[in-house]
Amino acid sequence: MLPDFYKTLPILSYLFLWCVSCYSQNSKVLPNEKKGIYNTTIVVNLKKNADRKYFLSLGLRNPLAFSPLYLPPPPSTLDTSANLKTVIKTSIEKPTYLTLGHYIFHIEPGDSLNIDFEVLLNTKTAHKDTITINHGNVFFIWKGGSSLLFHKYLNSIANSLKDLKTTDQVAELTSRESLRSMADSCTALIYKEHPILKSDSSTFETVKKYSIHDLLARLAYRLSFLYANSRDESIKSAIETSERNMLEYASLQEGHYDDPVTLGSYGSVYYFFKEMGLDAQAILERFNSSNDTLKQYVQLSLFNDGMLSEEQELRLIDKLTYPPYKEYALQLDQDPNRGIIKSGYINNEIRGAQLFDVNDKELAFDELFKTTAQPYLLFDFSGSWCKPCLEEMSVYAKTRHLDNSKKVRPIWLFFENDKTKWLNIIERYNLKKENCFLVVGESGNILRKQFTLLFDWKGEFPHYFLFAKEGEIIDKRARPLSMFEENDVSNLPPREKNKNSGPPIPPPIKTP
Repeated sequence: MLPDFYKTLPILSYLFLWCVSCYSQNSKVLPNEKKGIYNTTIVVNLKKNADRKYFLSLGLRNPLAFSPLYLPPPPSTLDTSANLKTVIKTSIEKPTYLTLGHYIFHIEPGDSLNIDFEVLLNTKTAHKDTITINHGNVFFIWKGGSSLLFHKYLNSIANSLKDLKTTDQVAELTSRESLRSMADSCTALIYKEHPILKSDSSTFETVKKYSIHDLLARLAYRLSFLYANSRDESIKSAIETSERNMLEYASLQEGHYDDPVTLGSYGSVYYFFKEMGLDAQAILERFNSSNDTLKQYVQLSLFNDGMLSEEQELRLIDKLTYPPYKEYALQLDQDPNRGIIKSGYINNEIRGAQLFDVNDKELAFDELFKTTAQPYLLFDFSGSWCKPCLEEMSVYAKTRHLDNSKKVRPIWLFFENDKTKWLNIIERYNLKKENCFLVVGESGNILRKQFTLLFDWKGEFPHYFLFAKEGEIIDKRARPLSMFEENDVSNLPPREKNKNSGPPIPPPIKTP
């Protein structure tokens, strides 16, 4: 179940505390900016002054849908001089996706957004807030823990994929008629969620475009799971055909190649072909029928992932004609550590993320690896708010076949705002308490960000990661705990003979 980020995208959004440090508590023009150039106003009404610190960071979603997923804000000023009010003035040249804290919304130049924000609950193990739009022709694509109606609908579609048993069912789900119908439903739900959103042709087409590409991104990503976990070659062949069909359908839509939602749909299809183990040339061939701008995006993705030869890399920048792609490629080319970050191990930020056990004891993520006797750890990223997560737990609860495994330790990592619900779920499904942990607050943001960067997570829930106890990733898309068997690790190389085994060593730093 994807709270958005097909994220995603995936992907998911993060609190960029460094943005907060750029601002003072009084009206201020940010460095290197001029007064009088701001065309868009955002007014945040607060219930109490204590809420202000939870809603200060303004950001921009990366138009290329690459890492970093979120960029510093456009030219902006922030005024906090009025009691219980924050006024942000910014300048944007075209419709875009801005972020406020962990909220993401679509806004157009010149719009005036007025919202109410209130923190309802904030403790060491729980946080809950709410937001209401008073004025503004905007729609949210991510509202933190608040599940949007079209998200719930898309999650129900993603959850139904596991029930696909025949090639005809796969083909029917991803037919153009079916895709069009589901996208129309998403559009209707966005309007239902945002009753003051305009219904003029321009706004409607924007919402419809978002619905189509978000649907395609989620389906492409979820089908990759079904492909990886299926042992039926006919089903796998049907899924690959469906991915091609979705690529063709996406290409028929109006091209907005400076829009992260548009590129996210293509990125998910690219990701599917990459996960099949195809080389760069084979992936490029899958996009032969696409237009030149999209082909360039695939080449840029291959460059970003370190899949091009040195000769191909040297020629690439000259071949890129779309200015945003060329600019990004030049930045990548100047990065001496490009590709090094994905070392295959959890890093120090993940190791230091704070968790809570059922006794409210705080511990670091790293302690799970240090204290586990089994050679492998199988993580279930879940939450009490995630219906597919609970369905998987109910299936696992019937056998609990990994509870006493000597090879694999099952671990449920709950991303929560409510500890009471978390404990109730553990009791309801009789999960082994010593294998259940709670993630709240900034630690959740750290894990979402780092697992996205290091292990290509799109923010999907539930999601399963298989690690060796040394901290090495074994499977970024493992089978669900209810389906996972000890034999699934029997064919892996012995840890002492695995070339990546042993204590995790930080990757080398290249010098220019």
